[in-house]
Amino acid sequence: MLDRYFFHYRTQLEPRNAASLVDDVEHARARFADLGDHTELRIGLRRGKLTIEFCLGPPTEVDQDRVRRLKLRRPRKRIPAPVLPTPITKVPDDALWPADLYVGSGLSYEAGLPTLCDMHDVFCVDNDDQDGFTVGARDRLLRRLAERGLDQLAQFCEVHKMAIFAEPTPAMKAIARLVADGKVREVFTDNVDNLLSKTGVQYKRVRGSGVFNERYNVEFSSPRLIVIGVAADRRQVIRQARSCGVNVVVVNPCKKVSPNVMHLEYVRNDDLFFKCDADHFFGEVMGGRYAPTGHNRIGVLPVSLASRSKRPWA
Repeated sequence: MLDRYFFHYRTQLEPRNAASLVDDVEHARARFADLGDHTELRIGLRRGKLTIEFCLGPPTEVDQDRVRRLKLRRPRKRIPAPVLPTPITKVPDDALWPADLYVGSGLSYEAGLPTLCDMHDVFCVDNDDQDGFTVGARDRLLRRLAERGLDQLAQFCEVHKMAIFAEPTPAMKAIARLVADGKVREVFTDNVDNLLSKTGVQYKRVRGSGVFNERYNVEFSSPRLIVIGVAADRRQVIRQARSCGVNVVVVNPCKKVSPNVMHLEYVRNDDLFFKCDADHFFGEVMGGRYAPTGHNRIGVLPVSLASRSKRPWA
């Protein structure tokens, strides 16, 4: 049972391309209005562009403030691809601890939760014809709302249902063991699920209001920060770690997140970098005690730690 929802859609496009989209949004509004849901539709011409705004569900003050702030955002025109250091091929357990952890959506993805890329597919954010967000008159979302109605809303909520029923991964259980052993001192997360709570791990959520790139002030307890499954340093946690002289270790399989996202732009050439998922990484760290089945071992460390970092690791 969905207790409350609020959906706000806004797009701007050339009037000559808008007929189909206007038809879709009018049908979508009629469908939900027939169900007795609160709906709003505003269509207006401004500076030669047609603006369509469509709302479903009653907004709270927080919802209204979030919409206002989102309207102020402007997309980046160009985002360069990151230059990554050569990956380390074996986890040097004795050179990692003590450490704080900063975990992102990549960790939860291994438990079956969707990534930003998956959510973009659900909300039809990306343009299939090019590596960008601009869908304009070809946007399929309004037609889906018009044709599927509540079934489409249910698909929007799938991520929450998946989070409720998901179970901790081997990597999360390994983190709990490392916390208990005193090797991991602080755990920071940008995720909104409660999977770490299911292992008994206490953590600090750095997400803020969620959809905005807001700095979150962090105090570190260790000489190094292990960053796991984080696509972009939106909360400036990694930047703060560097400014405090904390060494950064990056664990990321480098899978697609979404187009026009600052993916791994925070990685520096002298960071220890492991191109693998969290289950694989912690399987090595824990000496195979938590290694998932079906994964290959990482292999042999090809270079010394001294040659991989400009900073002392002791």
